[in-house]
Amino acid sequence: MTDPTFAPVSTGTLSGLLRSLAAIQPERGALVYPAFAHAGREIRLTFAALDARVDDLAKGLVADGIERGDHVAVWGSNVPDWIPLEFALARIGAVMVTVNTALKRDEVAYVLQQSKAVAVIHTSRTGTNDASAILDDLFTSGDPSVRLIRRRIWMPSAPGDAPPATVATIDAVCLEGRAVSDEALARREHRCAPDDVVNIQYTSGTTGFPKGVMLSHANLFHSGFAIGDELRMTPDDRVAVIVPLFHCFGCVVAVLGAYTHGAGLAVIPAFEPEAALRLVHEERCTVIHGVPTMFGAMLEHPTRARYDTSCLRTGLAAGSPVPEPLMRRIVDELHCAGMCIAYGLTEASPAVAGTVPEDDFGARCGTIGRELPGVEVRIVDAESGARVPDGERGELQVRGPNIMVGYHDEPEATAAAVTPEGWLRTGDQAVRGADGLLRIVGRIKDLIIRGGENIAPAEIESVLREHPDIVDAAVVGLPDEHFGEQVAAALILRDGCDLDPPSYEALLQERVAKFKVPKAWYRLEGFPLTGSGKVRKFLLRERLTRVEDLP
Repeated sequence: MTDPTFAPVSTGTLSGLLRSLAAIQPERGALVYPAFAHAGREIRLTFAALDARVDDLAKGLVADGIERGDHVAVWGSNVPDWIPLEFALARIGAVMVTVNTALKRDEVAYVLQQSKAVAVIHTSRTGTNDASAILDDLFTSGDPSVRLIRRRIWMPSAPGDAPPATVATIDAVCLEGRAVSDEALARREHRCAPDDVVNIQYTSGTTGFPKGVMLSHANLFHSGFAIGDELRMTPDDRVAVIVPLFHCFGCVVAVLGAYTHGAGLAVIPAFEPEAALRLVHEERCTVIHGVPTMFGAMLEHPTRARYDTSCLRTGLAAGSPVPEPLMRRIVDELHCAGMCIAYGLTEASPAVAGTVPEDDFGARCGTIGRELPGVEVRIVDAESGARVPDGERGELQVRGPNIMVGYHDEPEATAAAVTPEGWLRTGDQAVRGADGLLRIVGRIKDLIIRGGENIAPAEIESVLREHPDIVDAAVVGLPDEHFGEQVAAALILRDGCDLDPPSYEALLQERVAKFKVPKAWYRLEGFPLTGSGKVRKFLLRERLTRVEDLP
């Protein structure tokens, strides 16, 4: 279990948590950014130093005119001031609007406008985007999305990065903050309450426009603490942050999962398999979180043997199902014996269920474990709302202190997502076994309806991922004149392997009903993904329907 001697006292706000950590263990390592070692600045922060940097940023933002309740967009890769900004904005009662680094011009414009952001803090680049150029274009063209924005602030993407002309730098903002007194900052901080909205996360947008999920201090605090507790985190742990901070997996599961238990963080700017291996090796990380494709890439990297990852103790694989062979390799070859599974969604901030390191191997790769402490789940008939017995499929619904405040400026969508009794409709099909373990068996809106038969793609994908030639699989329904929809599978294959449908069909025919076996097979180099690593099924479907000579 967690260290019983470690008990941070907090006001129930993010700022209160950090204040407590700085008081209890001021000299313990809080944050490490090895990629910025030659940037001319300190990249190893103790909790006391992190708290001081947060104060500097918070005062600078106050001097810059950021008011309580203001929405501030942060569009940047995992740079040294990202996590301090998360706490600085919370400290002054502002709301951080996290922006997906993969978004293009029009998508960024939508988020800025829908969120009613009054300021944007950004890096030069976000993934493959020239973020500075995109924002220059929005501002010079007078785009409606920037009408409310009073301030634009820049952070370097990499050591030696030069700021855009006429844009304030984050360090210059800190200098402005020297005019703000400790007393003035304290007044702002003391007005913050656990139920205040502190973060707006935009959903992946797998259908239609993304929605802004409003999350409170209490929402994030609950999820972070519950995940840390399930992983038996202590102040002696160090978490390898290889996932994007803009997503709940980064800024909640990784950051708050660690800090609610006094653990430290080691961060890379963006995922790259060798950089992740090096981070674990050099910083002796004990915990690592990622999506299955990240772990697969690390295991397949030709330099993996150069790096010692035996320091790993536990972590989470989430975002999509983990095939048993991959989980076995994570345990045996990455030496992460306590690797666990977690299930969540942004609207649940995000943690709902998970396994623990002590669970047997089958539970940690064939289920999503059990609901987390303080979280209620039920499985119901999606149409009637009646609970279904154990062993039967139904929609997984969730209730508890982790459930979002609502969607920003979308009361009708909020009412559709959350029942009057507080149950969040996840849209996922689940089954609870007699052992109490939960299994996700499909996505209600992703169901393929073939000749009146409902088919859950997740079931087929799970089997296909067991094939030795297949790195990943995504199954969708394509238009069919006879059946209405036909099952199609897109595959990412290992290097040197050719598409071999008879082999895949033979595997599936042993495991699923004949009508579920795909009739069309496609080899792709990659899938269209959300920033958090999930397949954008509607984009994949559109891509495949444009392929000539579809069956």
